[in-house]
Amino acid sequence: MKPVGLAFIYTALTLALLVVFTVLICIRANKKKAKSSDGKVTTITTTPISLLEVKVTLPIKVIFGDIKVAEKFDPPEIAQIPKTRLGEGTLGTLFKVVLQCGSIITIRKIREGLIMNASGLELWINFFGGMKDDWLLPILFSFWYGGEAFILYEYLILGSLEELLHGSEVQFTPLNWEIRKKIALYAAQAVALIHSRVTKNGEPLICGVIKASNILIRVDFSACLSSYETPYLVPLEMIVKRNPGRVAPELKYHYQKTFTQKSDVYSFGILLLELITGQRPSMTNLSAYLREKKIKGAALDNLCDSKMGSEVNESMVEMIEIAWSCLSCKPRDRPSMDDVVHRIQVS
Repeated sequence: MKPVGLAFIYTALTLALLVVFTVLICIRANKKKAKSSDGKVTTITTTPISLLEVKVTLPIKVIFGDIKVAEKFDPPEIAQIPKTRLGEGTLGTLFKVVLQCGSIITIRKIREGLIMNASGLELWINFFGGMKDDWLLPILFSFWYGGEAFILYEYLILGSLEELLHGSEVQFTPLNWEIRKKIALYAAQAVALIHSRVTKNGEPLICGVIKASNILIRVDFSACLSSYETPYLVPLEMIVKRNPGRVAPELKYHYQKTFTQKSDVYSFGILLLELITGQRPSMTNLSAYLREKKIKGAALDNLCDSKMGSEVNESMVEMIEIAWSCLSCKPRDRPSMDDVVHRIQVS
C-alpha cells in the first residue's frame, strides 16, 4: 500500500496540469478576430489570465469534525493563509492563524515523516478528538489538504507554562508560588484524567512526556494539557531523543520499551521541580540535582526559584517531597497520579 502522501502528490500534480491546460485554453479563447472599416481582418488579443490569479485547491478530507465545523474552518483558507510560527513540537510545527472572520486559532502541521500510516493517524485523532474536559485542550478540527495533515486547537493568549517560566521578564511577570501551585494541580488533574481512560483495546492511556510547553495557561491561570495524542502518533525513540532530562530512567536506558503510567509520573515529577526551581530540565539534570541535595542534607532554600520573591514555606517543601516520590528509580515505588493530585490539594 502506497503512503498517503504519494497518492495526494500524484493527484495534486494532475490537478496542476489541468489548471495550466485550462489557462492556455482561456488565453487562446481571448484572441478574437474582427473586421475593420476597410474590410481587413485584425486579431484582437485581450489580457491573458495570470497563473498567479488561479487558485489551486488540493484534495481535502476531513479527519475529525462535522460539516458545520468544516464550514466554519475552511481547510483551503487555513492551509494557505499566512501563519505565525509558535514553535516546533515532536508532533509537528505549531502556528498561530488569524482567520478572515477575525477568529484566532492554533494549528499544527503534522510532521511529514509521521504520515506513513494514514489510517492509524486518523484513528487516533478521532479517538482523542472525542475526549472533552476542562483539563484538556480540545481538538477542534482536523483535515488532510493535499498530502499534509493539520490539527486545529483553541488559541490561548498566555501561551504555555514554558513561556511564562522561562520567557523574558520584560514580556512576562514572574509567577508567584500560589499561581505555580495552582498550575501544578491543574496539570496533575489532567494527567490523572488521561490515566483514568482506556484505549479501544482496553489498555490504560498514557501521556508519554509531561512538559511545560504542553501545559497551556488560560487568563485566570487555570491550565490544560495539550499534545496528549503524541505518544500514539510518534515513535517512542523520537520522543525520548527530543526530551532530554524529562523521561524516566527505564526509558532512557532502554530497560522499558514502552511508555507506562509510572513513566508519566516520573515525567510529572520533573515538571514539579521545573515549577519550583525555575530551571529548564534540558539544561539542568533536576532529578540528580534534588538527589544530591537530599544526600547532603542541604537546606532547600536555594532550591526554589528566587523570582518567586518569597521565602521557602511549608507548601513548597511538601511539593518538593511530592516531586521526590515521583522520581523514584523503581517505577513500582512511584505514586499514582490520583495520589499526587490528593497530596497537592492538601499541601
